[in-house]
Amino acid sequence: MRSAHETPMAAAKRLAAAAMREGFVPEALHAYTDRDGNPVYWRIRAKNPTTGEKWIRPMKLNGVGYVLGEPRDLAHPNGKPLYRLHEIATRRNEAVIVTEGEHKADKLAALGMLATTSGAADSAGTADWQPLSGRAVRIWPDYDQAGERYAEAVAAELQSIGCAVTVLDVATLGLHAKGDVVDWLVLHAEATAADVLALPCQQRPELHPSTNEEAIAILPARRSGKNLRADDDINTCKYGAGKFTLDTDGVLFTGVDHDGTEKPPQWICSPLGVIAKTRDTKSGEWGRLLEWFDDDNVRHQWAMPLELLEGDGTDVRRELARRGLHIENSRAARDRLAAYIKVWPVDMRARCVDRLGWHGSVYSTPAETIGDAGEQVVFQNAHAIEPALAVKGTVDEWRDSVAALAVGNTRLLFAISVAFAGSLADIVGEDSGGFHLRGKSSSGKSTALKAAASVWGDPATYSRVWRATTNGLEGLAALHNDNLLILDELSQCDPKEAGEAAYLLANGQGKARASRSGTARASQRWRVFFLSAGEESLAALMARAGRGASAGQEIRLADFDADAGAGMGAFEELRGHLTPAALALAIKDAAARHHGAVGLAWLRHIVQDRSPLAEVIAEGFRQFAFEVVPQGAAGQVERVARRFALVAVAGELATHYGLTGWAKHDAEIAAKACFASWLEGFGSVGNREERDVLAQIRAFFESHGASRFEDVSTDDQRILNRAGFYRCDGTGAREFLVFPEAYKLEVCKGRDWKAAERLLLAKGWIAPGGDGRPTQKQRLRGIGTPTRVYVFTAKMWESDE
Repeated sequence: MRSAHETPMAAAKRLAAAAMREGFVPEALHAYTDRDGNPVYWRIRAKNPTTGEKWIRPMKLNGVGYVLGEPRDLAHPNGKPLYRLHEIATRRNEAVIVTEGEHKADKLAALGMLATTSGAADSAGTADWQPLSGRAVRIWPDYDQAGERYAEAVAAELQSIGCAVTVLDVATLGLHAKGDVVDWLVLHAEATAADVLALPCQQRPELHPSTNEEAIAILPARRSGKNLRADDDINTCKYGAGKFTLDTDGVLFTGVDHDGTEKPPQWICSPLGVIAKTRDTKSGEWGRLLEWFDDDNVRHQWAMPLELLEGDGTDVRRELARRGLHIENSRAARDRLAAYIKVWPVDMRARCVDRLGWHGSVYSTPAETIGDAGEQVVFQNAHAIEPALAVKGTVDEWRDSVAALAVGNTRLLFAISVAFAGSLADIVGEDSGGFHLRGKSSSGKSTALKAAASVWGDPATYSRVWRATTNGLEGLAALHNDNLLILDELSQCDPKEAGEAAYLLANGQGKARASRSGTARASQRWRVFFLSAGEESLAALMARAGRGASAGQEIRLADFDADAGAGMGAFEELRGHLTPAALALAIKDAAARHHGAVGLAWLRHIVQDRSPLAEVIAEGFRQFAFEVVPQGAAGQVERVARRFALVAVAGELATHYGLTGWAKHDAEIAAKACFASWLEGFGSVGNREERDVLAQIRAFFESHGASRFEDVSTDDQRILNRAGFYRCDGTGAREFLVFPEAYKLEVCKGRDWKAAERLLLAKGWIAPGGDGRPTQKQRLRGIGTPTRVYVFTAKMWESDE
């Protein structure tokens, strides 16, 4: 049993004292984690200082406390997790060093290196090495026979998943027998990571499967999730009178002649694995999950729809070749490639999805699916897309550069928080929506966009421009589903299409289209947060084409000033730089060098915490609205405030997870400042459509009050194109008597005149008749019988407030 506050180290000491013989002293406690850094189990390491004997035991946490035991029940399905797995998951572009034991990995990690281990010398076959797939790995074994065997076993495991493997030549390091990493570091106390990387490696050809037919294949065929060796029978498959073979040379077809004699094998393509059969949630859209390695030893996967093979297969070959697979050019080989993909036996199943983003409790990216759906989930698309996500550098590097430079600058903090917010919208059912940074040239707008883009990918390729067709914007929105879409240069958008584009992106659904047979084709759907920038607002852009922006368009693209009011454009603090331009260059350079890793780390956190996050976000909405939404504000203001609130919550959550390095409330303060700027530009807390209607009606009387209305009490005035009459009430204020047709066709031009009628009655701008109707019967000069008119009162000149 353990106390409520017992720490893992305290538990380790307690268990060690109970289980060990006298004289053993606990030396270390090593935590094995999952990809998100949560402990899976621990290994206690103790030693007898007199005899040198070691005592190492695993410790796990069950329902009643910390206990000694095996970690099998907590391990991954394919084996025990690697040591420091959370660092392997976040530092994806770094080379890895594998040591024989956790203590040695910790010593290298102290130098800033990415080091891991499977545990003891006999543990290579019990670990899940898949997280290292396709990466460059160096093995540092102990200087003894056990170390040599460990290096052999680890190299074989790693090469089966496409790793580029080298082994440190420990015989040249001047170590004693059984010498290891720790001993070398004692001899070289001033050594750095660069010194370690410069150590010589053995040239061992047998470790390179591309040059050794007996080694494990670069890309083993797989059935039922098992890796196979090149001599396994399952690496062949009958086809007609011949057979397909998959080995280290590639895919081969061996046919037979008329006498039944085998012909020489025909090379079809480089090694191509058919990993699983894919299908959607309705058991339709069947396909195959293909896997291969390019010439740089980078692994590729593609969930290929089977329908692409029902033509001539050109689309399939084009996509495979684009990603580095070598294909024989003859007609017969190309036809047999399609046949190979179709008939190769495979038992594994994978669930395919046709869009990126959330699918229940898992999140699908172009490269992987984050979370556990009970089976493998892969992205399948009939058309090749250019994934927007890209990783360079680490989370720590991004946090210490891009995120650190944003501190104290509300527009930068807000833009980065928007990047995190898009993937939270699905959790609380929030609709798509956008933000538009408006300001003059060279004010820092594009810098804010690049900082936001760096959360997910290379700013040079992640950011897009507004200059696109409606169909193009549909494709971009679908590609960024449940994420961030960045669109720069609003002024490049066609003014006639700008309003439609804003509606399209925010409504989350593309146009309905017909298939070739004339039946309805499923429309593209998405949920996306988009961040925009430009020198003018959406309303100003549409005005250039003689069109007015509706309130719906303007609240879907919340427009606020990029100038933060400190006399430095979008910047408020220069973070040690001499000028705003210098800060902008520093942010752009940092974003180019460090990007993408923080977005994937963010996804791992929110996938794990998805269930409790719904309540956290809801509480954030309530608190934000209470603090920033004016009393009596219209629903439109509250709707936009929810979007700003989600951004604030996203930024605060990213800080809570340790991804930004910002102080608590930094993101919230930035979101409030930007919301205040938007509300000031929006003009009022009232309903925008109602204000537009009232403004139009008032403008009519301001323009035509003296030229289109006759004095009801005199015959001297003659008016052309008369809209009605005017008279003075008991206070001397002027009232306008407007003919019904003039009211409908001119005063309310382009508006719903019945809705305007209800609004005007509620505001007291028109005085109803005694019979309860909105018009009154009046006897007017020149008109023989009483006629109905709208009586506009002097209330329309009162203040909007």
